[in-house]
Amino acid sequence: MTTRERLLASSMICGAALIVLAATPAMAQDTEVSEIVVTGSRIQRPNLDAPTPVQVVGQEKLESQGLENVADVLTTLPQFAPAFGSARTQSTFSGTADAGLNLVNLRNLGSERSLVLINGRRAPSGSIDDNGVDLNTIPSANIKRIDVITGGASAIDGADAVSGVVNIITDTTFQGLEMGLSYGEALKNHDNQNPSAFIRFGAGLDRGHVGATLQYDYQGYVSCADRYLCSEDFAWFPPDDPVRGPAARSGVPLGGRFFVDAAPGSYTFDNGALVPFNTAAYGYNRNAARTLAIPTERILFAADADYEVVDGITAFVELNYGSAQVNAPFEAHPFQSSSDLVAGLLEPSIPTDNPFVPASLRALAIANGDTEITWWQRFAGLENRGADNLRQTTRLAVGVRGDRDTLFGFGKDWNYELSYVWGRTTLDGRSLGLVSLDALYSGLRVQPTATGFQCVDPLARAQGCVPINPFDGYNQTEQAWLVRSGGVRSASELENALAYLSGTVFELPAGPLQVAVGAESRRINAYEDYSTEINEGTVAGNKISDSERTDFKTDEAFVELKVPVVKDLPFFNEVNVEGAYRWSDGYNVGTYRTWRYGGDWSPIPSVRLRAMKNRAVRAPTLGEVAGIGETFGAVDDPCINYGANSNATLRANCAALGIPANYDPPLTVIQNVGGFEGGNPDLKPEVADTLTYGIVFQAGQFDAMPDMFRDLTISVDRFQIEIDGLINVVGRQNIAQLCYERPAGQGDVFCNLLTRGTDPSVPGANYVLTAIDDQYQNIASLELKGVDLEVNYGIKLGDIASSLEPWGGLSISSSWTFYDKATVIPFPGGDPVDLLGAAGGDTSNVAQGWLERQGSTTLTWTAGKFKTSWTARYIGEAKSAPADIFGEDAVVDIKSRWYSDASVRWAATDALEVYAGMNNVFDSDPPFFPSSQSGTQALDTVPAYYDIFGRQLYVGLKARF
Repeated sequence: MTTRERLLASSMICGAALIVLAATPAMAQDTEVSEIVVTGSRIQRPNLDAPTPVQVVGQEKLESQGLENVADVLTTLPQFAPAFGSARTQSTFSGTADAGLNLVNLRNLGSERSLVLINGRRAPSGSIDDNGVDLNTIPSANIKRIDVITGGASAIDGADAVSGVVNIITDTTFQGLEMGLSYGEALKNHDNQNPSAFIRFGAGLDRGHVGATLQYDYQGYVSCADRYLCSEDFAWFPPDDPVRGPAARSGVPLGGRFFVDAAPGSYTFDNGALVPFNTAAYGYNRNAARTLAIPTERILFAADADYEVVDGITAFVELNYGSAQVNAPFEAHPFQSSSDLVAGLLEPSIPTDNPFVPASLRALAIANGDTEITWWQRFAGLENRGADNLRQTTRLAVGVRGDRDTLFGFGKDWNYELSYVWGRTTLDGRSLGLVSLDALYSGLRVQPTATGFQCVDPLARAQGCVPINPFDGYNQTEQAWLVRSGGVRSASELENALAYLSGTVFELPAGPLQVAVGAESRRINAYEDYSTEINEGTVAGNKISDSERTDFKTDEAFVELKVPVVKDLPFFNEVNVEGAYRWSDGYNVGTYRTWRYGGDWSPIPSVRLRAMKNRAVRAPTLGEVAGIGETFGAVDDPCINYGANSNATLRANCAALGIPANYDPPLTVIQNVGGFEGGNPDLKPEVADTLTYGIVFQAGQFDAMPDMFRDLTISVDRFQIEIDGLINVVGRQNIAQLCYERPAGQGDVFCNLLTRGTDPSVPGANYVLTAIDDQYQNIASLELKGVDLEVNYGIKLGDIASSLEPWGGLSISSSWTFYDKATVIPFPGGDPVDLLGAAGGDTSNVAQGWLERQGSTTLTWTAGKFKTSWTARYIGEAKSAPADIFGEDAVVDIKSRWYSDASVRWAATDALEVYAGMNNVFDSDPPFFPSSQSGTQALDTVPAYYDIFGRQLYVGLKARF
């Protein structure tokens, strides 16, 4: 779909709204303001009165940056980190199954440890690899607010709520008709185009309400070729200087690279002449063909209805549908006949009797006694790699809820809910750039005929074999024979039944003793089915096995209690204690128990101290218990130039393998370390203990506070998270380091996972690092500590001076997170690895760093019909990656960054609002990271922390009737 067509689609949605408007009586929008009640408890109360910290992301934040995707909004908050490998700007190399996902990463503990709810109920996951909900499939137009519970919540909401809960609250009381249209783009190259449109409708019934939202959104393609960040290949291995341009290019060129036994070096062709290969002269620029931001087209629908059947009993239904179409292209496969073996066994080399072999190359091979030529070639002449994915999510929630003054004379203020959620996510993914290796093998074995050439193998000829000439590009006939169509189909289905009862058991002197009891039953069924060619490794690329259809069943019962202890006494204005307990029976992992206890103490009405201790769990997912996949990527061999390394143990271990002290392989070797990563059916749930404690100050509750300060609230909360049995791979870079940094014999468990052998680009060497294998295990433990600070303040300028009253009011909202400890022990008995103060890390999610300081502040001025806001986002100074993993000399300092966003909104009439804004006002460029340290394969920075688009402009309008 072209940009014009996308804009037309957006306009058609708005046009449909006008048609509906013409046929619908106008209804006033519901403007009643009710007390915000947050989630995190079946016994609800305002956030600032709750013992568990909850950040409420309201409409002002949702509108201040013009972002239409929920994930993009949340990632700007300091409690969140980039979803490494699972975001629009970070999943190009994540494989077909995960390309284009948009997940959230609360506390940088991974999307699989962040539970996402819609109106307090579960939603299906976006991928079988974890339970993270793909926020691409959730509309933003009908969101009322987002509650972020920053602490373990498994006792309340079940498994996976380790880092907390993101609860998306939709507007189920809206009345009237609203439509919106917006467009944004990055100004530098007029890319990242973002046309978006929505209509929503709501109507009150005699005893209920009905509403619906339809939204279209497109986030456009951004090519690496259009950004200095990645327009040229880049390599940086400190303490060496960074290299950008020809010297950093791939040694797998477009025109081919040919290796002849006993002949020195390798060769290529330059204007028909056989010449020695040189990377700077003939290498391939991969970055120019890569995607920086994946184009994503979304169609979203949501509907809700409720109806009071009889007094005290209300039936409700919610329906969600979202589709996300993504296309994630990147450079063609770097074919290497020495490693791209047919089914892992047979090398598709070029026989010297192939009639297409140029005379000069044939003569060189014959002179050196070589009958089979090893060759490398970038298959851009066939098809670039990539993923073309359609991900669709459907969710249906039905149930009844109600309230009763008393239960047969027992207690009071009872409320209850019985609900059932069904959800399903399907993926139809097509892998691009699949070149059949067995077809290539057959096509390279050619013999002449009276009329031309034919494949030697008669069976291959019967299948349509086409003679292949790899020296002059590939024509359409050759492409048709070599390129295969394949990919992956997967589905994840959720069923969740919930029943609970909550109310007051009796009154105590300090207030009501409240209780909630309930039961929950959950079933997740998932599978992942790859094409046979991918299963068998007969096409170029990674070999991946299927994940068979598997059921994960959990039955649970829970209870929650809140006890008021003291009220209205000197220095004890209010004291409450509460606790919760959940018993869970996991069909696949056995029984486990989660709990929480804590309370709050308000010495005076304006001050409240709160604390909560939690036990939380995360159950393993299908992607962790099943399947095995091949991987290739950059690993910095610890034995490269080890003679200059200060670690004597490492020097001794590398020398024992016969590796020269000055061993310095080409960049191609470092960037193409293979291996397999696989699931483990014996995994058990992770267990986390979390503690939060803090203080809340509400100036409005202090009688002596001047009016100009009454809207000031401040909360400071300390958090501590300890996870044992953390499910993860050790990490391929970790494995390499641990093998050689431990005394002889002590690192064997890691060295056994490494493979060293030969590589044509390092003649005569049998010690080249070619592969590292890894597997998921309950192997790691992690400890995380820090502080959250939140300040909110609003003032009417007329409270300062009456003459300023026409100038409206100011409000400020500021949120900061400070980490002071982030330590992982990657395996039992291992040394602690310090992850604090690093922005990036290895591609393994136990090896990502934690920034020490991160914050966001929004200043809003409202005057009459105008509202202007300025948001400043701070990313603190950091190391590029954890020094304990990469080595002190291999990491660099990354300077702090401020990003500024501005917006203005104008209520042109009571029914029409127009707005415009600019993000990254000062056009701050992202920093470069050393190779393999950004936390995501093939990226040289960390998107989401650091803006990669440059200055962006957006405009829009909303009409309400």
